[in-house]
Amino acid sequence: METDKMLIQLDDVSVKIANAVILSGINWVLRSNESWAVLGGNGAGKTTFLSLVRGDIWPDPTHGKRLYCDNGSVHESPMSFRQTTGIVSPELLDRYRKERWNLSGLEVVCTGFRGTPLLYEEATAIQLDQAHQTLTLLGLEELSDRRILGMSYGEAKKVLIARAIVHKPRILFLDELDAGLDPASRKAVMATIERSASLGAQVICAAHDVEQVPSVVTRVLVLSSGRVTGQGSIEEVSSEIRNASKLKPKRILDLNHNPEKQPAHGEPIVQIENADVCRGRKRVLKQISWTVRAGENWAVLGRNGSGKSSLLKLIAGDLRPVWGGTVRRFGQGNPKSLWEIRRLIGFVTPDLQYMHVFNQSGLEMVLSGFYGSTGLPEKPTHELAAAAQYWFGLLGIPELQGREVRTLSHGQIRILMILRAVISDPKILLLDEPMSGLDAAARSDLLSVIENLIGMGKTMIYVSHRQLEVLPSITHVAVLEKGQMVFQGPKSEWQEREKTCLDKVGLCSGQPG
Repeated sequence: METDKMLIQLDDVSVKIANAVILSGINWVLRSNESWAVLGGNGAGKTTFLSLVRGDIWPDPTHGKRLYCDNGSVHESPMSFRQTTGIVSPELLDRYRKERWNLSGLEVVCTGFRGTPLLYEEATAIQLDQAHQTLTLLGLEELSDRRILGMSYGEAKKVLIARAIVHKPRILFLDELDAGLDPASRKAVMATIERSASLGAQVICAAHDVEQVPSVVTRVLVLSSGRVTGQGSIEEVSSEIRNASKLKPKRILDLNHNPEKQPAHGEPIVQIENADVCRGRKRVLKQISWTVRAGENWAVLGRNGSGKSSLLKLIAGDLRPVWGGTVRRFGQGNPKSLWEIRRLIGFVTPDLQYMHVFNQSGLEMVLSGFYGSTGLPEKPTHELAAAAQYWFGLLGIPELQGREVRTLSHGQIRILMILRAVISDPKILLLDEPMSGLDAAARSDLLSVIENLIGMGKTMIYVSHRQLEVLPSITHVAVLEKGQMVFQGPKSEWQEREKTCLDKVGLCSGQPG
C-alpha cells in the first residue's frame, strides 16, 4: 500500500459566505502519511478551511475544484469521506447550547459513531462500552451522566474531544483544541491525540501559533486574510510562521481616563453569603462567602469544572443560590430586577456567544450592548452608533463593523463580545476566559483596553486558567477547587502562597504544572 496516497486535493478553491470572500485561490493536497497544522491570526480563514476540507461547506462553484480520493476513485462529493472523520470545534459546542440539546456526556460521545449532533437511534451495547472506555481514557468518568448544558466550557470541550475519537476516525479535525482547557487537561488531551495518531489517525488542526499544535503535526499551512502565504514542513515555512504570530505594532489605547468616574474606594459591589448553587443534580458551588469592593479587581483561578463560570453567572443573576444563601449587588442601590442588574454589568463568557443572531452586522452586535439584548430592539441613535464606531477604531478593526457576524471567525466574534460588554459603561466587568480563541495581537490590544478601563475606575472579576493573565492591575485573587473557595485575598498573599505551595497538590493556582 502506498504511504503517500493523495486523499484530498484543492485546486484554486475559493469560499464565499454572505458575499464575503473568506478563502481565495487555495491550492493544497493532503496525503495519507501527513498531519497538518493550519496557522494564522483571527480572521485568517482557519475554521473555514477546516470546514471546506471536511466537506461541511462547498467551495465557490464558479472556479476551482475540491477532489476526494477513496478506494481508487476520485470524486467531488465529501459524503463518504466525512463519515471517517472526527471533529472538535467551538461551533459544535455553540450549537448544542443554542439548540438546548441537553444530552448526557455519554450520549454526546455516542453521537460520534454516526457524526451527528443527536442520537437518532439507541446506541448498541458495544458502542456504549466503547464510549465509556473513551471517557475513562480522558479521565471523564464523572461526566458520563452529567448533562452538557450544565457542564463548564472546559468540561464540555473535553466531552466533545471524546466524541471525536470514539469511533477511531481516520482523520481528526481540531479547531483551537486547547482553548478553554486548563494546563492539566491540555496535557491529557494532547496525550490522547498523540495516542490516536499512533493508531493511524491523521490530524488537521487550526491554531494561532505552532506551540499550540500536537507534536504529531508534520506539515504547516499558513493563512493570512484567506490566502495561503506558505506551506510545507515547519522548517521550510519558519519565516511565514513567525510572521503569522508576530505582534502588530502596539497602539496607545487612550480611553480618556477620568478620575471622577472612580467609585468611592471600599464600597461593596458584590456581596455573597453562604451561597450554594446547583445545576441539575450537581452542587457546583458550596458555601461561597465573598465580598468584592470598589477599587478591587479580582482574578478567579481554578481547573475546568471548579465552578468559576458558575460564580460569574451567580453574580450576573443567571443562577440563584439555594435557600439560605444571599447575593447583593451595588450596595444600597441594589437593583431589583434581572434587567436592572444586566444594565450595570458587562459580561463576557463563551456561553453568551452562541445566543447572538449571526445574520446581523458586527456594529449591530456591539450596539446591542447598550440594551443588554441579543439583538437590536430599536434603531440606535446617531450618538450610540458614533460611540460604537469609536471603539472599533480604538482597536483598529473598523472593517468588522459592516461584516455579517456569520462571516467572522470565532476569535473575531469574541472581540465583538468584549466590545459589546464595555460599550454601555457598566459598573462591573465579568470576564470569563476573555482571551480564549484570540491571537497574540488581539490579546495584547484587549489586555491593554482592560487595563485602561480599570484605570477609569471599573471593577473587574477576571476568570482565567493562565497565571500569565493575572494582570498588573489585579489586586486580589480567589481560587476555586471543586466548587469551594479555597483561597481569597490580596494578590501579594496569593503570590506568597504560590511560592510555598507544592505544585503537585494542584491547589495553588488552580492549574497544576
